[in-house]
Amino acid sequence: MRLGRARGTATRQTRYSQLHRDREAAPKLRTMFPVIEQLRFELSFEGGGAATPVPQSHVLHPPARAYFSFPCPYSDCDGRFELTAAVHAVVEDPSHRIEGVLECAGSRVSDFRSKPLCQLRLCFTLTAVCSPPH
Repeated sequence: MRLGRARGTATRQTRYSQLHRDREAAPKLRTMFPVIEQLRFELSFEGGGAATPVPQSHVLHPPARAYFSFPCPYSDCDGRFELTAAVHAVVEDPSHRIEGVLECAGSRVSDFRSKPLCQLRLCFTLTAVCSPPH
């Protein structure tokens, strides 16, 4: 008897490989946003049922890649949270701080017959430390 890999494993590996390629292709933060000295993402999640993912915190500095797409924390979900528009908004906002909520539009593979919508909610706070204008 021959055993094959689980279907979700190949898809997950492909998804993470694409995420890595996209991140590596992104310009440096200092190139896209020269005024940003630090960019902080505080991420928390709601609506995940009994196994809601733990909060995350990410801090980017000028040498980091300006890539603001975060994969859904559920390993069986193909969704992403796109925060590029929020980064542009936080740079323009006088307080350099914004909050928002996004819903994952990805699908979860709970079994091989159905792919229910994920609908995990991301609650985020984005804070930018910007250099003073010259």
